[in-house]
Amino acid sequence: MVVLTYAGVVNPDLILSGWNGSARTITAHIGTYNSDDWLYFMDAADTAWLSGLGGVDLVGNYSNPAGATFANSQMTLAGSTVTILLGTASGTIFRDTSGQDMVWWTYHGSANESGLIDPNF
Repeated sequence: MVVLTYAGVVNPDLILSGWNGSARTITAHIGTYNSDDWLYFMDAADTAWLSGLGGVDLVGNYSNPAGATFANSQMTLAGSTVTILLGTASGTIFRDTSGQDMVWWTYHGSANESGLIDPNF
């Protein structure tokens, strides 16, 4: 599960056109960019990047360079919190047991992981 908490109440239509915050199918990906693994989110058809969700720099090695996909992930919104329950995984996924301070970024800024540093996301 991935939990993204914004500073204020989120307008769901700014994340995905026509979305009202109820459960919505999306596709999550782990991809490699400049040797770092990133978690990012696409629409259910896997054709449009959900830029309003930004991306998460995983600061670790979670997949091979070909990446991994989590089809049929479920996204919901409650106030300022978007929760994504990761769906069916495909591709190679690695478990990184070292603690990392992941960084979530959007076009409006970035935030380091809150609380204790997780050994996995």
